[in-house]
Amino acid sequence: MDEQLVFRAKSGETKAFTELIHNIENDLYRIAKTRLNNDDDISDAIQETMIKAFQKLKTLKDNSKFKSWIIKICINECNTVYKKSNKQNILYKKIENSTFSQPEYTSTQSIDSTFDFELLISTLKYKEKLIITLFYNSQYSCKEISQILNINTNTVKSILKRAKEKIKKNYNFKGGLTI
Repeated sequence: MDEQLVFRAKSGETKAFTELIHNIENDLYRIAKTRLNNDDDISDAIQETMIKAFQKLKTLKDNSKFKSWIIKICINECNTVYKKSNKQNILYKKIENSTFSQPEYTSTQSIDSTFDFELLISTLKYKEKLIITLFYNSQYSCKEISQILNINTNTVKSILKRAKEKIKKNYNFKGGLTI
């Protein structure tokens, strides 16, 4: 993340903030998708994340921590939306062919590989999905994930290992898969 871009956004330049959001929108979507199954809820959580991040941006002390800071906000917003949905007893069925406007994917990503990844992690618990997504899709180290989630680094490593074992077991991979 460009610290200069964060600095410009903090000084009130909305174009800089928009560029920051554009740079991480895929990450925010994938993280929200690990917690929420309904595309409207995902959209709401991401929108609230952006609003809160914009409002609180000046409170960010270390510009180099912008990405992990906004991911924490996103996780909290997803948890809020999740709890709200459960309280209202609204059950959403996961729809594979959603009409939700997903963020554009870079040339190295494909929609197929994203759906394949989502299928692989679909049987995991929320925390396992979140850690796998942060590790593989957002390229965070175990130490960075532990800081984002406020848990021990060894706990992150254990959850990551357990999640990979579940994926291998659930999908009966033999040999060749390196995750």
